[in-house]
Amino acid sequence: MRNRFLSHVAVVAFLMLPPGAFPLWADAGVFTGNGQNLHQITSKAIQLVSIDVTIVLGRGPFLFDGSVPGMDRSEYSCTFVLRSLSEKSEEVRIGFPIDSEFAQQDDNSATESEDWVSEYAFMARDEQIAYHVEFVRRKRKPGPGEFASIFVWDMHFAPKQTKTLRVQYRIPISMGLVTLEKQGNVSSTSGALGQDLLNTGELEVAGYITSTGSSWAGNVEAATFRLITAPFERYLNYRGFSEETATRTTFEELKQANPSFPVRHPWWFREITPAGWEPVEGGVKWQYKNFKPKDPIGVRYYITQFPRIPVETDAFVDAFLKGLQPNDSPVTELGRVKQVLLATYGKQPDDPVARAFASEQLWYKPNSDFSLDRLNAPQKAILKRIDYRIAKLREK
Repeated sequence: MRNRFLSHVAVVAFLMLPPGAFPLWADAGVFTGNGQNLHQITSKAIQLVSIDVTIVLGRGPFLFDGSVPGMDRSEYSCTFVLRSLSEKSEEVRIGFPIDSEFAQQDDNSATESEDWVSEYAFMARDEQIAYHVEFVRRKRKPGPGEFASIFVWDMHFAPKQTKTLRVQYRIPISMGLVTLEKQGNVSSTSGALGQDLLNTGELEVAGYITSTGSSWAGNVEAATFRLITAPFERYLNYRGFSEETATRTTFEELKQANPSFPVRHPWWFREITPAGWEPVEGGVKWQYKNFKPKDPIGVRYYITQFPRIPVETDAFVDAFLKGLQPNDSPVTELGRVKQVLLATYGKQPDDPVARAFASEQLWYKPNSDFSLDRLNAPQKAILKRIDYRIAKLREK
């Protein structure tokens, strides 16, 4: 069952994807209707008093190899305090939406609904009840502000009753190939620095939509969102581009992958949104008072093809030189690549071509206090190896 259903939801690596083409889970919201008529509404009777969400990023159950089964995943643990403001009993339909490519599938049977609930270990409960959760997917294309796929269940509130709702689930971390340029389009850089080697990266992204939380009465009194990243990032350094080793990969697969992805343990960088987070042990945290849910929580890991360990420098240089045109000067262009690498460390390039290239990259954050002396040993070794390769080119 796993492979069949993951094939519906996952964004498989090695496809170039536009920005925003990834699933995002949402806060609990208020919905009405059934099936194709299910839609979000605003409740005047029930207040969402507080939100406490923890997102833990981690390795999936199989080796990470760029295929659907070998995907990383994120686990969510959510606590919502809900308070009835009504003098009478209230029935409310809770919805937890997700936007994903599996929403385009046709099957919407009861068996399929149970499979999805099981696949994502989706559980909703309060102090007394574990709720029966259903998965609903719309066949028609959702309109603005609507969601294509939703997990739903019903809750009953006695007059003025307060309940603590706990929701837990896990989903694959979406992934794909993206450009590293700021405008989010296919690389517009021309010349030797326009190679995919320098402009294309693998993206892994996890997120959480908060806006559905605005469907409850009034504002949220307190909201906390934690994103635990440290264990995943240590694993990312170890894992590299793929966990599959040469002994588990055929010669043909290696021959096909190596020209496009010669660096197995490349440098990566991340973007965390929205602003306003603070570091905590193991990750980051957002904390709000009198909160009107709006901005989504998101983390994006961009895995480049720049070498992070010295032993892979030659593979990177070889791939770059192989991509040069006959009129390109290998010495000049490799010198520019060295400046681009220094730019990833925080140095503003001196060469105008390298500087123009770096300024268009998502990762570029020049450091006015940059010093070569502050580079770590691997970084210095990588630069030294590139200097050696430049010197050998000059001898030809």
